[in-house]
Amino acid sequence: MFSSFKKTLPAALMLMVAGAMAACSTGQEKVAELTAKAEQGDVDAMVAVGEMYCSGTTIEQDDQICGMWLKRAAENGHIRAQYMLGRMYELGLGMRADPVQAYKWYTLSGNQGYKMSQTGAKNMLEIMTPQQRAEAKKLMAEDGKK
Repeated sequence: MFSSFKKTLPAALMLMVAGAMAACSTGQEKVAELTAKAEQGDVDAMVAVGEMYCSGTTIEQDDQICGMWLKRAAENGHIRAQYMLGRMYELGLGMRADPVQAYKWYTLSGNQGYKMSQTGAKNMLEIMTPQQRAEAKKLMAEDGKK
């Protein structure tokens, strides 16, 4: 019985390796497919690519690339991307922590009804200095003119 186990063990390992390689290939292919759509302006694809890079489940985690795609989606009005970008600025993930930028993105999303963003904006106001609050107010006024 042990000898048959020894014969099937390499086959089982080969199947596991093949499965892992297929999963990597599938993840790479999915990222490539979504990236092509995102580059053509598909906002939902931008968010999906960003989330893939943030999570690192189907491709190597990269917070900077995640932030780049989420910023593109956020600039196009995607409310969840705006929230996620605010969170990245708040925590300094893939970028320098910046409570003013965090407040901006939270506020833009919160103004569209995203509850977690409303809470995030409130939390940012509580920790910002008076100078940062003034900067945030000016930034929001400038964004309102666009």
